[in-house]
Amino acid sequence: MTRIVEDTRATGTDVAMERAVRGIRNAARLVALALGILAANAHAAPRDLTWVAGQTSGGWYVQAVGFANLVKARDPDLTIHAVPGAAYGNMTKLELGQADLAWSLPPVITAAYAGSAPYTAPQSDLRLVMTGLGFVDSQFCVAADSPIHSIRELFEQKMVARIGSPKPGGSDEWELRKIFEFYKSSYKELEARGGKLVFGSFGELAQQYVAGTIDAFILNNALPATDVEKASRARKMRILPMDDDLLTYLAQFGLVSTVIAKGSYPDVVNNDVDIRTAAMANTIMTSARLPDDVIHDFTKLLLDNLAAVRAIHPAFADFNPADAMKLANVPLHPGAARAFREAGLLH
Repeated sequence: MTRIVEDTRATGTDVAMERAVRGIRNAARLVALALGILAANAHAAPRDLTWVAGQTSGGWYVQAVGFANLVKARDPDLTIHAVPGAAYGNMTKLELGQADLAWSLPPVITAAYAGSAPYTAPQSDLRLVMTGLGFVDSQFCVAADSPIHSIRELFEQKMVARIGSPKPGGSDEWELRKIFEFYKSSYKELEARGGKLVFGSFGELAQQYVAGTIDAFILNNALPATDVEKASRARKMRILPMDDDLLTYLAQFGLVSTVIAKGSYPDVVNNDVDIRTAAMANTIMTSARLPDDVIHDFTKLLLDNLAAVRAIHPAFADFNPADAMKLANVPLHPGAARAFREAGLLH
């Protein structure tokens, strides 16, 4: 009898242990199934990227929206959201993980990657996706009835002027400071002789110019710039040319010499001639943290649809992908490199 009881107890223990083991196995299966479902959903779900561009009335924002629409039409699983930004701030947003793609310009990117002024530390996670997507041209606009006929006159003759500029953080204000530096002047000196510096958005500067509260403004934008068109229709305007020595000075920072071709702005009074100025190449940047496959797919989509890319904006009409993967001292993202390699453009 005692033996029977002992056997019964042993059998009960075995059953309990078997049930426990089955429970653990079932739980493991459920975990594995759940992980599999999550992985499948992560793979199937759209990949959302934030592209920090420029001011909403500027070329960069319009162009980023154009790219977003192209990507949506060709790859529904890859989604891009364009948001406003500015060249210098865009690099910091990439570094901090606040954006996935960004427009910027060679001198800004080089300074950010190296940690040169105005950056206080290297933005070492920056990676190139594609450059050479047209240019933004420097447009130093003054009222047609102003006595100022050149940038040199403005500084060497110490003329009084109320000058508008986009806020610090963009390429426009950075370039304006470089122009002041070249002519051995400063914002403080301008104000000391009765002039004034006004900061605002592209649209705000155009409105103030039309209202007569500023005499001139500078902006960097693809041609033709909507805000320059609007302002010149409402108030006669001249675009100031840059002299050779100023262009040579700006070249050391990655700017190139170009012209605003005659006929670009029907309501600009010197529109009958080419206007010499500086330009910077539009460049798409990303972060080293972005997965290779995501940047590969994005870059490949653009390379596979060159006609559609060139049709997004007039600035892209002459885009040549063979010139799009080199930027001094800044590495190409591995995903982009693979796409360029597959297209036979990189060896």
